[in-house]
Amino acid sequence: MSSITSSAPRHDAARTATILFTLLVLAMAFCAGLHTVSDFDMGWQLATGRWVVQHHQIPRTDVLSFTSAGQPWAYPPYAGVLLYLVYCAFGYAGLSWVTALTCLGVVAYLVRRLELASAVLAMLAVQSIAARSAPRADLFSTILFAIFLGELWSYQRGGKPRLWLLPALMLLWVNLHPGFIAGLAVIGAYCLLETAELPFAARRTAAIARLRKAAPRLGATVAVTLLNPWGTGIYRVAGVLSGVTGGAAGRLNSSSYIGEYQGVPISTYLLGQLVDVRHLEHGFTWLLVVAVLFIVASMWRKQFGAAILLGVALYAGVGHARYMALFAILVATLGPSLVRELWSEWNAPEEKHRRLLPEGAAVAVVAVLCLLALLHIADYASSRTYVVFGSDWRFGAGESTWLPEGAAAFIERERLPGNIFEEYALGGFESFRLGPHYPDFLDGRSDRLRPDLVVEQRSLYSAAPDSPQWQKTADSWNFNVLMVAVSGFRSLQKMNPAAFCGSEGWRAVYMDDAGMVFLRNTPQNKPWIDRLAINCAMQPILPPPHAGHTRLYDFYLSSGALYFDLNRTAEAVAALQQAQQLFPADPNVHLLLAGVEQRRGQMPQAEQEYLAALALNESSGARSALAGLYAGEGRLPEAAAALEKAATMSPQPMDMYMQLAEIELAQRLPARALTSYERAEKASPFRNGGESLVPGLYAQMAEGRAEAYRQLGQANEAIKYQLQSVQLTPGNARRWNQLAEMYDAAGLSALGGEARQRAAQAEAGTH
Repeated sequence: MSSITSSAPRHDAARTATILFTLLVLAMAFCAGLHTVSDFDMGWQLATGRWVVQHHQIPRTDVLSFTSAGQPWAYPPYAGVLLYLVYCAFGYAGLSWVTALTCLGVVAYLVRRLELASAVLAMLAVQSIAARSAPRADLFSTILFAIFLGELWSYQRGGKPRLWLLPALMLLWVNLHPGFIAGLAVIGAYCLLETAELPFAARRTAAIARLRKAAPRLGATVAVTLLNPWGTGIYRVAGVLSGVTGGAAGRLNSSSYIGEYQGVPISTYLLGQLVDVRHLEHGFTWLLVVAVLFIVASMWRKQFGAAILLGVALYAGVGHARYMALFAILVATLGPSLVRELWSEWNAPEEKHRRLLPEGAAVAVVAVLCLLALLHIADYASSRTYVVFGSDWRFGAGESTWLPEGAAAFIERERLPGNIFEEYALGGFESFRLGPHYPDFLDGRSDRLRPDLVVEQRSLYSAAPDSPQWQKTADSWNFNVLMVAVSGFRSLQKMNPAAFCGSEGWRAVYMDDAGMVFLRNTPQNKPWIDRLAINCAMQPILPPPHAGHTRLYDFYLSSGALYFDLNRTAEAVAALQQAQQLFPADPNVHLLLAGVEQRRGQMPQAEQEYLAALALNESSGARSALAGLYAGEGRLPEAAAALEKAATMSPQPMDMYMQLAEIELAQRLPARALTSYERAEKASPFRNGGESLVPGLYAQMAEGRAEAYRQLGQANEAIKYQLQSVQLTPGNARRWNQLAEMYDAAGLSALGGEARQRAAQAEAGTH
């Protein structure tokens, strides 16, 4: 469909309106791509690029962390080199411009035919493309996938062949990002498209001719993948990164632990995204619907290859967030041709110039689309999209305010001794900002290098700072410094700064609205502590000088959250009110104010704040927090309903299902609790070989199931699961005593006595 018609005159009003709309879509793509840099994988890739530039060789072992130094590591390094050179020349602002130009370039390629269908589908795809255009190696896969798919689809549909591009681009791709296998997948998809034509006599000859003509170029494209520093080993790297291979015993399940591997929850919540044109995922949700329609149309037309390709892309896009952009690109690439062919088939030859709509109506439709594009542009340029939907990005060029630049500069300036413990999201930032003098503890590669330490790190977040666990870990890794993020989306999993401020083992030495630094309280560190120690209860947090509207909003929101964490309630409220004045549509302010009201014991006011946050943006986090309030008030049915809804919306619902099961047990709904535990187990990031990393988690599930079966009157099943619980955590005396009670209730007093003996041994620490 060229413009609004099947074959409209080139200079009519509808054509002009389509061109204007296409230009607005390009402007939207540029605005969506021009944002502050905050991706936590960016840091370790920049650090790798710096290492290559400085050492003139490719690292084959880990050179960035002190916990896995020397372990084998393979990853194409040249994307990091290119991004590092951009950083050297233009700083973080240059990296922001790279993301903007990448997003613009991909969308420009999609709309190059100046068709209305292309522009509409590209507009729906913009946010997904922008999300995968961050300054990291992945952005090269985004743009090269679009070119590979576009050229092969155009060729298969009878367009001018430019297959000579593919080998040259693949040579770059295989040395830039392991996502090059997506290019091989596109080649396989093209072969599928042609193979699906062979059963039809009218289309067979042309398909065979195209395959014969393309074969040398495609063969060369596959062959050049071997021209990389690891030869055939690059396929193993690509398979692990994509989730196709891997998952060895004792490892984390990346598909549920790492955000970009998680799926898109399918629930009634998606229906709201279809009608909310300002929702972050509005375009992607519509593309899901469009893809289903295209699959049905392709099946009806016996275009089985296209239907299969769309179906696989739909499955991948819903199953893993990292493939959302590839799915969006595929729909935006195949869609215009499918629309054009459908329109041609529905019109008799003598009506081939008939319009889909009268010209006036066509112009009106395009005008509405133009207004929608302008609305999106305004939301990106004002940062509304990012603020309302909880993103760390902000419109413009430069470094994200969530990155603790001040804390890093302080550590560097004061030359604090020893190794640094940082949170998972800060590992990449530290490796680039403070490396190589301060190697990082863990960064974004850790699920492949040290999955055991990922689990240990997560457990340290909730452990008391003066606990034996912290003492042992700090001793074993020579931790002297803690760097804690206190701002942005990434900080939602942060350690509790108030606990460290009040500990004996650590002393706060730096604090601002983005980060805190703690120094271990040892005699060796006394000179630094005497000179640098601060009082968390009194230390002021000052706004940055000459800050603009958005930067001030970020400052007041982040400092308000930190004041809340530090129990400085009055200052927290004052800062949050300032943030609310600067950005009234922010749901995060209401969430924090709800926490303030809960702390004050003002539950009705807290509930109203939660509901206000949900009215601005329905999110699983806010719904789960509201469930916690209901549970604390004993409103268990309302708490269960809120948790159920939160879990169906969340890509990481395990904890929510665990909480839901506990509430259902408290309500004496054991059958429902068993279902919730089953859902929690399916959502666990430690399944399929990683269960041994977290025995306590699975012991908790087993104990909950035992209680559910006890309530159901199934004593044997209850004992079976309680046995699992104590076998996983043999040092837990309480669980042994519960097992003893179950044995006694079943008339197995001898076994009950043995269980009590084990409980006594556990209490004495002799298990």
